[in-house]
Amino acid sequence: MSASDAPSALEGSPRFELRIPSPADADAWFQLFDDPEVMRYIGDGRIQSHEWYQDFALRQRVLEAKSGLCLFALVRRRPNRDTVAGFVGLQPWTQPWGPTGRIEMGWRLGLAHQGAGLATAAARECLARAAASGIHDPIAMIDVQNRASVAVAQKLGMVALDEVDALSGARVAVFGFPSRAEV
Repeated sequence: MSASDAPSALEGSPRFELRIPSPADADAWFQLFDDPEVMRYIGDGRIQSHEWYQDFALRQRVLEAKSGLCLFALVRRRPNRDTVAGFVGLQPWTQPWGPTGRIEMGWRLGLAHQGAGLATAAARECLARAAASGIHDPIAMIDVQNRASVAVAQKLGMVALDEVDALSGARVAVFGFPSRAEV
C-alpha cells in the first residue's frame, strides 16, 4: 500500500479510532506513559522524555508514508470527549535481537484505558488492514511476565512460537499465528 492510498484514519468502531500519529499525540503519549507501571514490561522499563515521543510520532508518520504501516494513535471515543488512549499497529522489528526484519504488531495503552478490550479490538482492526495489504504473518514481542499483553495476543489467536532474551535481560516471547508460522 502506498502513502497516497493510505487513509489518515482507519474505520475503527464506535468505541475507537486509529489514526496516523500527529505531533499532539506525542504530548498525550508522554503523559500516558510517564508511569512506571505502564513501562514495566517495555524494554528496560525506562520512562521516555517528551522529546523521545515527539521523535517517535515523527518516525511513525514517516514509516506510514513509506510503507502504510505504523503504530497508530488509538483514540478512545466517549460521549463528551475523545481521548488518546495509546497506540496500536504494525512496524518492522529492527532490534538486533529477535526476529529482525519481521513485521511486529504492538500496542501500549495508558493505565486508565487498560482492561476495556480496546487493545484487542484495535489490534484486530490493524490485522485486517495488514491482511488487506498482504501481511499475513505478523509477530508480537511480549515480555513473558506481561500477562495483560499475553492475553491480548491469545485473544487475537496468537501463540508463543519462541522465546528470546532481550538486551535488558528480560525473557521475551515471540507470538505469532500457528497456521501462518514459518516452518
